[in-house]
Amino acid sequence: MKRVAFLLESNQNNWLGGLSYIRNLLKAILSNPDRRIEPVLLAHPALTSDFFCGFPTIETVRTNLANHRHPVRLASRAGRRILDRDLTLEWLLRRHRIDALSHSFTVGVRSSRASIGWIPDFQHVRMPELFSRRELNARNSHYLSLVEGSRRIIVSSNDALRDFASFAPDAVHKTSVLHFVSAFSDTGAALTREQVLSRFEIDRPFFHVPNQFWAHKNHDVIIEALGLLRKRGVAALVLATGNAIDYRAPKHLSRLLTRAKELGVEHSFRVLGIITLPELQALMVNAIALINPSKFEGWSTTVEESKSLGLPIILSDIPVHVEQAPPLGRYFRPDSPEDLAELMLTALRDHDPAMALKAREDAALNLSERVQRFAMAYEEIASRAIENECG
Repeated sequence: MKRVAFLLESNQNNWLGGLSYIRNLLKAILSNPDRRIEPVLLAHPALTSDFFCGFPTIETVRTNLANHRHPVRLASRAGRRILDRDLTLEWLLRRHRIDALSHSFTVGVRSSRASIGWIPDFQHVRMPELFSRRELNARNSHYLSLVEGSRRIIVSSNDALRDFASFAPDAVHKTSVLHFVSAFSDTGAALTREQVLSRFEIDRPFFHVPNQFWAHKNHDVIIEALGLLRKRGVAALVLATGNAIDYRAPKHLSRLLTRAKELGVEHSFRVLGIITLPELQALMVNAIALINPSKFEGWSTTVEESKSLGLPIILSDIPVHVEQAPPLGRYFRPDSPEDLAELMLTALRDHDPAMALKAREDAALNLSERVQRFAMAYEEIASRAIENECG
């Protein structure tokens, strides 16, 4: 069985979507009864057990190479630039009989160990205004390094593949689209409806937005839609979870809350921040619908969770959301609070608890097959990388 390592960096908790992706991929791999891959985690020595909440129990190697600021990591990276191979990381992989490093930086072009690169999206190409010149250069440099040093490259959508073809046309032959599947299932481990209503002091039907508060996530349109609904006498409630800080726009959240107050909907748009996985699942399954108004995604975790849990979702009609095609999805133009308000009103009016329960049960029945297809697709990519097959 081939051993593939996944590196959990010291700063990875800043990007919850990326952490969720790795967690779901590991679950998928281990759920495959016929798997040919043994996953291993390379993790920062200081990461606590809370960080690994929801991760399957697998072999974990603690290493300072997972600390992006540690001198060992910096020296290792410098050596890779000079020698086209990371001798320190390669030694660690050999020591633990690991054949490939996946979804991280590369071991180097000349390494005897395979690198499987992952480029989640090209947001900096599509929305350069959200990044500083330094960040743009750093992303381009990192992506080009992945392209050069990886035997196989994974992108999460056909939408991202089109961007990749423009960014690095000569490397398209070693690129694969891998649609990830959320293994976040309705297992009963989450809180009961009564518990979640009590814990978050919810007094009426609500919508749930499980997105981080980055500017491109477009929470603005939700607040404007709530204002329109208020004018029509509808006191809709939206609960927003996720990291409340956008380092690129530190005042973004305060601006949103100010706008909500101006429209008189400050009590209809509630920010809960980062919550536990059981709490997150409880909010999802008890909401009228999820909302994802984002202006850009690589492959939305929120949308995938709606599919795995059988939940209705109201989402922006950007290309990747259309590609994800959630069965219970309803689309709106991301710049139209009028469209969103109408869909929220329809969702409130048409909600049927019995039908919602049936949809969750149907999704649970289909989930294992979807997860296994995800695992098998990744296994094929990893096997080709380790065997150094091209094309």
